Amino acid sequence: MKFKSGFVAIIGRPNVGKSTLMNQVIGQKIAIMSDKPQTTRNKIHGVYTANNSQIVFLDTPGIHKRQSKLGDYMNMTALSTLHEVEAVLFLVDASEGMGGGDRFIAEQLKEVKTPVILVMNKIDKIEPKRCFR
Repeated sequence: MKFKSGFVAIIGRPNVGKSTLMNQVIGQKIAIMSDKPQTTRNKIHGVYTANNSQIVFLDTPGIHKRQSKLGDYMNMTALSTLHEVEAVLFLVDASEGMGGGDRFIAEQLKEVKTPVILVMNKIDKIEPKRCFR
């Protein structure tokens, strides 16, 4: 069997669980996890290795309403990964519902030619009645 490899970006708003997801997939703590927003300030690379493949995951800063030059830099860092990868995981916090930040990211993803996969996190915080309306 031929060996395959690729790059996958994990994007979303701050504190939706991007770093936690990457740590779980990789199987060890590579990225900082914190309740404090904007803990991840640069792209963090983690490599998942299987028998015949490797996936390089890029954990990105949370995309948010910019209020400073640091915020501009962090958003630029996150959005630039969209053109460096073979796939994008768009992580959303299901317990908060779709907000303006999620809509902004979704608009940016319309320009991406690579596959985008919506990943809903924190579904354990939703009442079952809310899921099936």
